[in-house]
Amino acid sequence: MPAPEMGLDGAPALVFQPAVDLGTGRLLGFEALLRWHDSTGGSIAPDALIPWAEANGHMTALQAWVVTEACTEAARWPSDLQLAVNCSVFQLRRGEAAISAAAALEHSGLNPDRLTVEVTETSVVDDAAVADLHAMARLGIQLTVDDVWTDGGVLENMHPGVINTIKIHGSLVARLATPDSPSRAVVEALITLCRSLGICTVAEAVETSEQVAVLCELGVDVAQGYFFSPPLSADDTYVLAAMNPLPVFALRGPVPSGAPAPASEPS
Repeated sequence: MPAPEMGLDGAPALVFQPAVDLGTGRLLGFEALLRWHDSTGGSIAPDALIPWAEANGHMTALQAWVVTEACTEAARWPSDLQLAVNCSVFQLRRGEAAISAAAALEHSGLNPDRLTVEVTETSVVDDAAVADLHAMARLGIQLTVDDVWTDGGVLENMHPGVINTIKIHGSLVARLATPDSPSRAVVEALITLCRSLGICTVAEAVETSEQVAVLCELGVDVAQGYFFSPPLSADDTYVLAAMNPLPVFALRGPVPSGAPAPASEPS
């Protein structure tokens, strides 16, 4: 799918960060992350690019490109690897997210249950956004609440079975290994709630072996972050995904067994 014309120098690109099973170290899939690189080698950070695209009427085209490109890449991977993409509340409120996802799935041939759409906590309690969440769930798409940093009470207001996963905010993960940190109590409360609701837990921005040890002790299901791998180019992602058997990441080291160390890349 052609990149959208947005009146900016450069073009969008996707990178992919691995998600790892904290019980076995096995590669489970990848999160697609948007980058915008200009002709000088510089870039626009996503937290600046997305609001700009929303304010200037480009968000629909940009999101359609992201989800289509990501699904097309994921269709090349083995069928047991998952893909996650982010979605803004802006699109959900406009009823555009489910339409874009359905079109991307049809274009790529990717099975709907291999696609996870990540949304914010705000989306879960926004009446206009929730309608599009339900539409995606009916398509068979998995849904994740991203960047959860409270005890997760917002999830109790969501219709059962719609949200499949929550991602624990990196600020909580960063303080987990600090003695007497209140982050541990918050994460424990999240895990207890998620288990009662049948929801998977993912820790993001994992950077140290100490954090991995605590996450494993607490029973978090999945993790991603620079401890395991930086975001990878589409080609490097395919090399990792195509390994047979699939790579197993050491839970005490950053490199998957049998795989070359990935080149460092900014988040």
